[in-house]
Amino acid sequence: MKEIELERATAKDAALFLEIELSIPPTPTYSPTTSLGESLEEIENNTIYLIRADGEIVGSVMYQMKSSTHAYISGLTIRPDFQGQGFGKAAMEKVLEELKAVLTVDLVTHPDNTRAVALYESFGFTIGERIENYFDDGEPRIVMTLIR
Repeated sequence: MKEIELERATAKDAALFLEIELSIPPTPTYSPTTSLGESLEEIENNTIYLIRADGEIVGSVMYQMKSSTHAYISGLTIRPDFQGQGFGKAAMEKVLEELKAVLTVDLVTHPDNTRAVALYESFGFTIGERIENYFDDGEPRIVMTLIR
């Protein structure tokens, strides 16, 4: 497992968070935050962690608490130069450990994002409902849920 640290993002990190989001070229399987205003809104409405490895910020992970028993993982982004090296898995492991008392954890991902689907399944998430045009981008998403 990769050694990482999660650093809680604050409003002062909005530009860095946006940079991470925009480091992924837009594709049908990824809908990034696209403005500084959106970035600030995400930081205000989510728990966002910057993922640090060997002194570098390699990505971000975020979630929202919907209730005391339900969390929604609203994003996991690894910069392209760091993808495929286990950073996403390490970040998910740490976030799920932080959320260990939460009974239901869910997320949405594009059904064609096979790497993400496989990652989430490795943590026990199961595929549920498919929702067409989930983000008003014309693309479908699948809901994946971990029930403890």
